[in-house]
Amino acid sequence: MEKEGFQKEERVLHLAMKSLERNESQGQSSDPAFTALVKGYNKLLRQSRRLISMGDRMQQSLTEVNRNLEISEERYRGIFENVTEGVFRCGSAGEIVEANSAMAVMFGYSSPVNFLGVVNNIRDLFCHEIDFSRYMSLLVSGEVHRMEAKVSGLDGVVLWAEISACVMREESEVISCGGVVGILADVTERKHMTEEMCRLARTDSLTGLWNRGYFMELALREVARSKRSNKLSLLIVDADYFKGVNDAYGHDVGDKALVAMSRALLDSVREVDVVGRLGGEEFVVLLPDATASDACCVAERILEGVRQIVVDSVDNHISMTVSVGVASMEDIGDTLDGLLKFADIALYAAKKNGRDRAEVYRRSSCSCNVEPPVFAGESKGDVK
Repeated sequence: MEKEGFQKEERVLHLAMKSLERNESQGQSSDPAFTALVKGYNKLLRQSRRLISMGDRMQQSLTEVNRNLEISEERYRGIFENVTEGVFRCGSAGEIVEANSAMAVMFGYSSPVNFLGVVNNIRDLFCHEIDFSRYMSLLVSGEVHRMEAKVSGLDGVVLWAEISACVMREESEVISCGGVVGILADVTERKHMTEEMCRLARTDSLTGLWNRGYFMELALREVARSKRSNKLSLLIVDADYFKGVNDAYGHDVGDKALVAMSRALLDSVREVDVVGRLGGEEFVVLLPDATASDACCVAERILEGVRQIVVDSVDNHISMTVSVGVASMEDIGDTLDGLLKFADIALYAAKKNGRDRAEVYRRSSCSCNVEPPVFAGESKGDVK
């Protein structure tokens, strides 16, 4: 290109140089202005060649940059369209300007065009305003990293999503927000699996009640909370003659009886009460904000509810009864272990006094509907 561009100029310069050389060889002096013009023209031609050469190199560099940009764009577009996570880009006001196919499908739409035609702002995806506020606070502080939130899809379908996003900055006289780019993954299945694992770790597999470990955890919190009001009661419930049921009818019938007992317990208490299985045929009920008199009423409901149970076996119908031990918080120094011990003492009294009854461990006067005879022999308190 350089040679093609300066052929005419080189011919003119060559003729001028020959003219100067001929005058010099013939001893003739050349016009000083002409000589200076030729030298200047020669210098200008050299500089022009250099500029053209620099332009060629710049053009090659720009071509290489554009080719690399095209490759990067193709690579980005391939990832954007084929990644399994939802990818989105928002404007500075939260308006969604771009979303990939995975995000559209995730929310129940057939294509990104349909998705963007309905969902105008990232805020519209959040089920709860508090989650959107947390999302915005994290964005302002830097970035959102694997934040979990409930989001809503087409027809109100609720998903659990894990969101990561960051702000794109625009450089100008004042640095401003150029929008947000983010990734949204559907973690609904993982969330449900985690919740199910937590449930299995906390509940009794047969009855569905809280197991001993989690019951103790919940009960400790309630005992600590109840020290302000000093109102809390605890029942220990034990099936009567349950070993005979297992021996006579088998453990499968015994399991049915335990499940029926657990339902009777749940039907007899409030939603705030805590019901658990301590083990075997022994259950425990924690009654927050309940006096001894309240606990006696609950015990009566449990006794009556269990009496209504009929468990079917192959050739018989089995009735059930339980014995109940009741203990209530009376002192700010009472502990969960202490209440369990008192209730167990009262349960022993109920068994000794004929079963199918409730006994109350009393350290002070209490008017209750259940008034069994005094169980003697306890030095730390009376069972009445």
